[in-house]
Amino acid sequence: MIRITGGILFLFWTSVVIGAPQADYYGSSEDGGCPEEGVFGWAHETACDQYYKCTNGTFSHEQCPNGLVFDDKNPVHDFCAYYWKVDCGKKTVEPPISSPGCPYQFGIFPSDSCTHYIRCAWGEANVTDCEEGLAYQDESHSCVWPDEVKGCDSEAIVGFRCPDKIVGLSSKFYPFPRYPHPNNCQKLIVCVNEKPRLLNCGYGSAFNLDSYTCDAIENVPDCKAY
Repeated sequence: MIRITGGILFLFWTSVVIGAPQADYYGSSEDGGCPEEGVFGWAHETACDQYYKCTNGTFSHEQCPNGLVFDDKNPVHDFCAYYWKVDCGKKTVEPPISSPGCPYQFGIFPSDSCTHYIRCAWGEANVTDCEEGLAYQDESHSCVWPDEVKGCDSEAIVGFRCPDKIVGLSSKFYPFPRYPHPNNCQKLIVCVNEKPRLLNCGYGSAFNLDSYTCDAIENVPDCKAY
Protein backbone atom coordinates (compact mmCIF):
# COMPACT_ATOMS: atom_id res chain seq x y z
CA MET A 1 0.00 0.00 0.00
CA ILE A 2 1.05 3.60 -0.59
CA ARG A 3 0.48 6.00 2.29
CA ILE A 4 -0.53 9.58 1.58
CA THR A 5 -1.64 12.29 3.97
CA GLY A 6 -4.33 14.90 3.72
CA GLY A 7 -7.84 15.12 5.08
CA ILE A 8 -10.94 14.81 3.13
CA LEU A 9 -13.39 15.99 4.74
CA PHE A 10 -15.50 15.44 3.60
CA LEU A 11 -13.33 13.93 1.21
CA PHE A 12 -15.15 15.77 -0.30
CA TRP A 13 -15.36 15.68 -4.19
CA THR A 14 -13.45 17.60 -6.84
CA SER A 15 -13.42 16.01 -10.28
CA VAL A 16 -10.05 14.42 -10.95
CA VAL A 17 -9.06 12.70 -14.17
CA ILE A 18 -7.13 9.64 -13.01
CA GLY A 19 -6.37 8.01 -16.34
CA ALA A 20 -7.32 7.65 -19.96
CA PRO A 21 -10.66 5.92 -20.70
CA GLN A 22 -10.84 2.52 -22.32
CA ALA A 23 -13.26 2.55 -25.25
CA ASP A 24 -14.40 0.72 -28.36
CA TYR A 25 -14.61 3.35 -31.08
CA TYR A 26 -17.23 3.20 -33.80
CA GLY A 27 -16.18 6.28 -35.75
CA SER A 28 -18.25 9.40 -36.36
CA SER A 29 -22.01 8.97 -36.13
CA GLU A 30 -23.55 8.63 -39.58
CA ASP A 31 -26.29 11.15 -38.90
CA GLY A 32 -23.86 13.81 -37.73
CA GLY A 33 -25.24 13.67 -34.19
CA CYS A 34 -21.81 14.18 -32.58
CA PRO A 35 -20.71 17.82 -32.46
CA GLU A 36 -17.40 18.39 -34.20
CA GLU A 37 -16.01 20.21 -31.17
CA GLY A 38 -16.23 19.33 -27.50
CA VAL A 39 -16.61 16.22 -25.34
CA PHE A 40 -20.07 14.99 -24.29
CA GLY A 41 -21.36 11.93 -22.47
CA TRP A 42 -24.79 10.42 -21.90
CA ALA A 43 -26.19 7.40 -20.10
CA HIS A 44 -26.48 3.88 -21.48
CA GLU A 45 -30.02 2.49 -21.69
CA THR A 46 -29.56 -0.58 -19.47
CA ALA A 47 -26.06 -0.55 -17.93
CA CYS A 48 -25.28 1.92 -15.16
CA ASP A 49 -21.52 1.60 -15.62
CA GLN A 50 -21.56 2.14 -19.39
CA TYR A 51 -22.21 5.29 -21.39
CA TYR A 52 -21.94 6.91 -24.79
CA LYS A 53 -19.44 9.61 -25.59
CA CYS A 54 -18.77 12.12 -28.34
CA THR A 55 -15.23 13.46 -28.62
CA ASN A 56 -14.79 16.15 -31.27
CA GLY A 57 -17.23 14.44 -33.61
CA THR A 58 -16.21 10.85 -32.83
CA PHE A 59 -18.78 8.54 -31.19
CA SER A 60 -17.74 5.83 -28.70
CA HIS A 61 -19.30 3.33 -26.33
CA GLU A 62 -17.51 3.52 -22.96
CA GLN A 63 -17.16 1.25 -19.93
CA CYS A 64 -16.54 2.85 -16.52
CA PRO A 65 -13.71 1.29 -14.48
CA ASN A 66 -14.86 -1.24 -11.88
CA GLY A 67 -16.49 0.50 -8.92
CA LEU A 68 -17.57 3.55 -10.93
CA VAL A 69 -20.82 4.31 -12.75
CA PHE A 70 -21.87 6.96 -15.23
CA ASP A 71 -22.36 10.45 -13.81
CA ASP A 72 -21.73 13.61 -15.81
CA LYS A 73 -22.18 15.92 -12.80
CA ASN A 74 -19.60 14.80 -10.21
CA PRO A 75 -17.15 12.47 -11.97
CA VAL A 76 -13.87 11.23 -10.54
CA HIS A 77 -12.73 9.69 -13.84
CA ASP A 78 -13.92 10.79 -17.27
CA PHE A 79 -17.76 10.62 -16.99
CA CYS A 80 -17.75 8.12 -14.10
CA ALA A 81 -18.37 8.58 -10.36
CA TYR A 82 -18.29 6.34 -7.29
CA TYR A 83 -21.18 3.87 -7.35
CA TRP A 84 -22.58 5.05 -4.01
CA LYS A 85 -23.15 8.56 -5.36
CA VAL A 86 -25.55 7.43 -8.10
CA ASP A 87 -28.96 5.76 -7.98
CA CYS A 88 -28.76 3.13 -10.70
CA GLY A 89 -32.31 1.88 -10.23
CA LYS A 90 -32.77 -1.34 -12.21
CA LYS A 91 -29.75 -0.81 -14.45
CA THR A 92 -27.03 -3.45 -14.38
CA VAL A 93 -23.54 -3.02 -12.91
CA GLU A 94 -20.60 -5.37 -13.35
CA PRO A 95 -19.63 -7.38 -10.22
CA PRO A 96 -16.71 -6.23 -8.05
CA ILE A 97 -13.16 -6.95 -9.16
CA SER A 98 -11.07 -7.02 -6.00
CA SER A 99 -7.35 -6.63 -5.40
CA PRO A 100 -5.33 -6.43 -2.15
CA GLY A 101 -6.96 -3.74 0.00
CA CYS A 102 -9.56 -2.87 -2.65
CA PRO A 103 -13.03 -4.47 -2.81
CA TYR A 104 -13.48 -2.66 -6.15
CA GLN A 105 -10.86 -1.26 -8.50
CA PHE A 106 -12.10 2.25 -7.67
CA GLY A 107 -13.64 3.44 -4.42
CA ILE A 108 -13.21 4.79 -0.89
CA PHE A 109 -13.27 2.20 1.88
CA PRO A 110 -12.70 1.96 5.65
CA SER A 111 -9.36 0.86 7.03
CA ASP A 112 -8.39 -0.77 10.32
CA SER A 113 -8.06 2.66 11.97
CA CYS A 114 -10.64 5.34 12.75
CA THR A 115 -8.36 8.13 11.59
CA HIS A 116 -7.64 7.05 8.03
CA TYR A 117 -9.33 5.38 5.08
CA ILE A 118 -8.38 3.60 1.85
CA ARG A 119 -8.78 5.23 -1.54
CA CYS A 120 -8.53 2.76 -4.43
CA ALA A 121 -7.68 3.71 -8.01
CA TRP A 122 -6.99 1.10 -10.70
CA GLY A 123 -6.88 -1.53 -7.95
CA GLU A 124 -4.09 0.16 -5.98
CA ALA A 125 -4.85 0.88 -2.31
CA ASN A 126 -3.72 4.25 -0.96
CA VAL A 127 -4.00 4.80 2.80
CA THR A 128 -5.09 8.40 3.44
CA ASP A 129 -5.22 10.18 6.79
CA CYS A 130 -8.23 12.19 7.90
CA GLU A 131 -7.55 15.74 8.97
CA GLU A 132 -6.34 15.91 12.57
CA GLY A 133 -9.17 15.40 15.04
CA LEU A 134 -11.53 13.70 12.56
CA ALA A 135 -12.52 10.08 11.94
CA TYR A 136 -13.63 8.23 8.83
CA GLN A 137 -17.34 7.46 8.54
CA ASP A 138 -18.17 4.75 6.03
CA GLU A 139 -21.84 5.76 5.69
CA SER A 140 -20.91 9.19 4.32
CA HIS A 141 -17.55 8.15 2.84
CA SER A 142 -16.00 11.14 4.56
CA CYS A 143 -14.11 12.27 7.65
CA VAL A 144 -16.34 13.68 10.40
CA TRP A 145 -16.26 14.39 14.13
CA PRO A 146 -15.13 11.18 15.87
CA ASP A 147 -18.11 11.18 18.27
CA GLU A 148 -20.32 10.72 15.19
CA VAL A 149 -18.60 7.45 14.25
CA LYS A 150 -19.65 4.31 16.06
CA GLY A 151 -16.74 2.53 17.69
CA CYS A 152 -14.32 5.48 17.55
CA ASP A 153 -12.91 6.98 20.76
CA SER A 154 -13.10 10.76 20.44
CA GLU A 155 -11.06 11.30 23.61
CA ALA A 156 -8.20 9.21 22.24
CA ILE A 157 -8.35 10.84 18.80
CA VAL A 158 -8.51 14.42 20.08
CA GLY A 159 -6.26 13.77 23.08
CA PHE A 160 -8.59 15.47 25.55
CA ARG A 161 -11.25 14.52 28.08
CA CYS A 162 -14.09 16.94 28.72
CA PRO A 163 -14.18 17.92 32.43
CA ASP A 164 -17.11 16.77 34.55
CA LYS A 165 -17.59 20.30 35.90
CA ILE A 166 -17.63 23.42 33.74
CA VAL A 167 -15.94 26.35 35.46
CA GLY A 168 -14.28 29.64 34.59
CA LEU A 169 -14.52 31.15 31.11
CA SER A 170 -15.50 27.77 29.68
CA SER A 171 -18.92 28.10 31.31
CA LYS A 172 -19.54 31.26 29.28
CA PHE A 173 -19.98 29.08 26.21
CA TYR A 174 -22.31 26.48 27.74
CA PRO A 175 -23.76 24.13 26.44
CA PHE A 176 -20.64 23.92 24.27
CA PRO A 177 -17.81 24.79 26.65
CA ARG A 178 -14.44 25.40 25.07
CA TYR A 179 -10.90 24.85 26.25
CA PRO A 180 -7.40 25.70 25.07
CA HIS A 181 -5.52 22.96 23.27
CA PRO A 182 -2.84 21.55 25.60
CA ASN A 183 -0.06 21.73 22.98
CA ASN A 184 -1.08 24.13 20.21
CA CYS A 185 -2.13 27.73 20.87
CA GLN A 186 -3.73 28.03 17.42
CA LYS A 187 -6.30 25.36 18.21
CA LEU A 188 -9.12 24.90 20.70
CA ILE A 189 -11.35 22.10 21.92
CA VAL A 190 -15.13 22.35 22.11
CA CYS A 191 -17.14 19.80 24.09
CA VAL A 192 -20.40 18.67 22.49
CA ASN A 193 -22.49 16.30 24.60
CA GLU A 194 -19.39 15.78 26.75
CA LYS A 195 -17.34 14.66 23.74
CA PRO A 196 -14.31 16.69 22.57
CA ARG A 197 -14.04 18.19 19.10
CA LEU A 198 -10.86 19.78 17.77
CA LEU A 199 -11.11 23.15 16.00
CA ASN A 200 -8.53 25.38 14.35
CA CYS A 201 -8.49 29.13 14.84
CA GLY A 202 -7.23 29.54 11.30
CA TYR A 203 -4.27 31.16 9.62
CA GLY A 204 -2.93 34.16 11.50
CA SER A 205 -5.15 33.52 14.54
CA ALA A 206 -4.64 32.03 17.98
CA PHE A 207 -6.68 31.11 21.04
CA ASN A 208 -6.76 34.03 23.44
CA LEU A 209 -6.80 32.86 27.07
CA ASP A 210 -8.25 36.19 28.22
CA SER A 211 -11.42 35.86 26.13
CA TYR A 212 -11.45 32.16 25.22
CA THR A 213 -11.97 33.17 21.60
CA CYS A 214 -9.81 33.08 18.50
CA ASP A 215 -7.96 36.35 18.06
CA ALA A 216 -5.29 37.85 15.83
CA ILE A 217 -2.06 36.09 16.71
CA GLU A 218 -0.32 39.38 17.51
CA ASN A 219 -2.82 39.79 20.36
CA VAL A 220 -1.64 36.51 21.86
CA PRO A 221 2.00 37.30 22.65
CA ASP A 222 2.84 33.90 24.09
CA CYS A 223 1.79 32.09 20.90
CA LYS A 224 4.18 31.40 18.06
CA ALA A 225 2.69 30.38 14.72
CA TYR A 226 3.10 26.70 13.88
